[in-house]
Amino acid sequence: MRRTEEELLCALPLDLETFIFLAQKRIREPVVGSLYAEFINNGTAEILKGILYNVPPEHRLPILYTLVTHVTKEKPVFVYGIGRSVDCIDEGRAKFVAASTDLLWCLSLMVDDIIDEDHFRAGRKTAWTTYGKWETYTSAGVAFGILQDLTAQTLSPEARQLFIETVQDGLESLKDPLIKDVDSNIEAILKNIDRRARFHVEYPVRALFADTGDEELIQAATNALSCVNRAGQILNDVKDLVPSQIYGRNLFSDIRGGTVTVPFIMLQNASTPNEKQGLRECFNCPHLTLEQIDWLQRLVRRRLPGQQIYELVLRNYEIFLETMRGIVAPKYFALCQEWVNYKMDQASKLLSN
Repeated sequence: MRRTEEELLCALPLDLETFIFLAQKRIREPVVGSLYAEFINNGTAEILKGILYNVPPEHRLPILYTLVTHVTKEKPVFVYGIGRSVDCIDEGRAKFVAASTDLLWCLSLMVDDIIDEDHFRAGRKTAWTTYGKWETYTSAGVAFGILQDLTAQTLSPEARQLFIETVQDGLESLKDPLIKDVDSNIEAILKNIDRRARFHVEYPVRALFADTGDEELIQAATNALSCVNRAGQILNDVKDLVPSQIYGRNLFSDIRGGTVTVPFIMLQNASTPNEKQGLRECFNCPHLTLEQIDWLQRLVRRRLPGQQIYELVLRNYEIFLETMRGIVAPKYFALCQEWVNYKMDQASKLLSN
């Protein structure tokens, strides 16, 4: 008799091969497969498994479920590649920081989905809709506390402090009045994106190179990861405006939740005064009517400045590649290029209309 996914995830001891099998079943794109294979081959997956062993079984399921849902591993692979660019960085340190980055990102998705009340992610139910808000939030909190302690033990108390600071700053960025203000500008929103991403941009870079004193390398690597994150965030925010069954997202969830994004500002700037007023009337309206949704869809088709958004995304990806070329080994740079090609193809399809 075939066991369900939940029964497989509950099985003890935690079986890395089973976990990988469930995740790989969801991979559809070659580049995602390449990154996942590198995630396994360089040993980061094994370290992540070790971290998860420290999470009590009763709190493990929502985390495992989310790790199976979100199978793109560009963040830990890029972090590992940056760490291995310097001979004096211990491979174990690079693996631990990469695995920590992956788990932190997973926990952030669990919490974001609760805050945004998103019911689907990547075509699957979100963890909180499957296991409940309290159980999911508690699991994230327990894992966060365990990861803090492991960071102090494996790296240093200073790394633990930076870990906590960047995560807290990311949470505070979600309360920034600027992202709720329809008169915010693009520069302010981009700064908020950077602030929100500190835990998977600044933290891993400084954790890797804390003992090198190479501030120039730290700044370069941080800038590269900031740029690839900005580009990805802008594309994710476009998906909120463009109807598609591919991405498994709730249409206009940012508008419903009253969150200003870069594409929202660009759409607003391209609209007529009457359209702008109508857009603002829909903003922060949790229960949009069918008429409002239809009007928004027509407005997006008519006014969303696709070429302008495309160029902004491309510019950030170009800076990312240019910087990473000077940091990582050719093997990892090839993965960076493959990822950017995939994302820019995605941008073309999203913005073609």
